[in-house]
Amino acid sequence: MDNTEHPMNIAHERDDSRQAPSVTELSEQESWELLKQSRFARLATRDGDEIDITPLNIVTDGEKLFFRSAKGTKVLHLQLNPNVTVEIDRAAGSEAHSVVVRGTAAMITDTEQIKHVEELGLRPWLDTEKIEFVEITPTRITGRKFRLGH
Repeated sequence: MDNTEHPMNIAHERDDSRQAPSVTELSEQESWELLKQSRFARLATRDGDEIDITPLNIVTDGEKLFFRSAKGTKVLHLQLNPNVTVEIDRAAGSEAHSVVVRGTAAMITDTEQIKHVEELGLRPWLDTEKIEFVEITPTRITGRKFRLGH
């Protein structure tokens, strides 16, 4: 049966022609704007065949990301393999976004650079001693905006 025989069925069909797409690719500039607004992220590091994901606080400066860490597994992973992925996301109302940054992490040892990063307002997520400062240089940034389902 088609809808011409039963006009009442028309109300049950969705007309998505006027709705925004469910997923929209963000430009690199739009992705950076979201990164600059974010203070919380997830860091993916690799230990051999294992991937670890760690929540952390971040701050941006120019086209770099920074975080602090205590000595431990995360720092060891970065020293063994500096290739990392950082992800931020947020959902509010009927929309959400996600930005993924792939890049290279490097330990910051220069006192002046550490002081500069501290001045950016980088605060640890937990009230623990975070004496290691890390800089991430992005090699690729992708972002998406999502229209959430009902």
